[in-house]
Amino acid sequence: MASLRARFYRKLLRHYVRNGLVGNRADDVKKAREREGRGLLKYIVPTKAAPEGFRIGDIYAEWQGAADAPHTLLYLHGGGYMVGSPTTHRHMVQQLCHLTNMRALVIDYRLAPENPFPAAIEDAEQSYDWLLAQGIDPSKLFVAGDSAGGGLTLALMQRLKQAGKALPKALALLSPWTDLTMSGISISERADRDDMIDPARIPLAVDFYRGDAPADDPLISPLFADFSDFPPMFVQVGSEEVLYDDSTRLVERARQAGCSARLQIWPDMPHVHQIAFGLIPEGRAALHDIARFLAEHRQ
Repeated sequence: MASLRARFYRKLLRHYVRNGLVGNRADDVKKAREREGRGLLKYIVPTKAAPEGFRIGDIYAEWQGAADAPHTLLYLHGGGYMVGSPTTHRHMVQQLCHLTNMRALVIDYRLAPENPFPAAIEDAEQSYDWLLAQGIDPSKLFVAGDSAGGGLTLALMQRLKQAGKALPKALALLSPWTDLTMSGISISERADRDDMIDPARIPLAVDFYRGDAPADDPLISPLFADFSDFPPMFVQVGSEEVLYDDSTRLVERARQAGCSARLQIWPDMPHVHQIAFGLIPEGRAALHDIARFLAEHRQ
C-alpha cells in the first residue's frame, strides 16, 4: 500500500497536473512551459541554485555533481517531447549524482511541435558524441531518462548502434514512453487510475512529435526496435500508469533479443514518482535502487 505521503501526492497530481498540464493546441503547450518554473514540484522539492550552463553547438547543457566524479551520466528529461528542461529535472538529477557519485550532463534538447522528430534524437546523439570527444570512456558512461526521455534514450541507442559507435555501460529508464502507437492495453485499463497522464491528451503529443513520420517507426516508438547488443537496462514503472505496458513489453522484448533487462514495478505509484523523492518515501527508495543498479555496472 502506498504511504500516506504518496496518497496525498497523487491527489495533488490529479488536481494540478492531470487536469491542467496541456490542452489541445500548440498555444497550450507554450502556456504549460511558462508554468514549469512555478509548478507543483517547485514547492515539494527544493532545488539548489542552477549551475553555470554552456553550449554544445546550439544545445544548452549543464553539469550536475562533482567535476572529478569517476563516472558520467547523460540524463534525458521527460515531458512528452513538448515540455520539460534541465530546470524541471535538476533536483532529481542532483539527487542521483549524490547517490551514485557520478556527474551528470543534462541537455535542453529541442522540443515539439516547433522541432518534431528527429530533432530530439539529433541533439541527444550530438551530446553523446561530445562526451566521447571529451575523452570519456564509454565503459564509464551511463544514460538515463524518464518518460519521453526514456524513449529518447532507447532511440539514441539505436542511432549509436546503426553508426557503429561505442555504447554506454548501462541504461536506467524511469517510466519510459516506448509506444507512441498507443497499442498497450494499459492505456484504456488504467485511464482512470493514472493521476498524472490523461490518455485523451496523448494523441496530441504523438502528432506534435512524429511530424510526418509513422508512429511505429522504431526511432519514435522504440518498443519495436531490435534490442540485440543493447546495454543492460533497468526499468522502473508505477502500477497505476497508462504507460505501464510501455515498460512491461519493453522488458519482455529486450529479454527476447538477449538483452539484460530488469523490471521493477512500484505498487500504487503514478508516472515518474521518483521526481517527488523529497516528499514521498517511495520516490527516495526508487532512486536508491537506480543507484544500486548503476553501481553494479561500474568498472
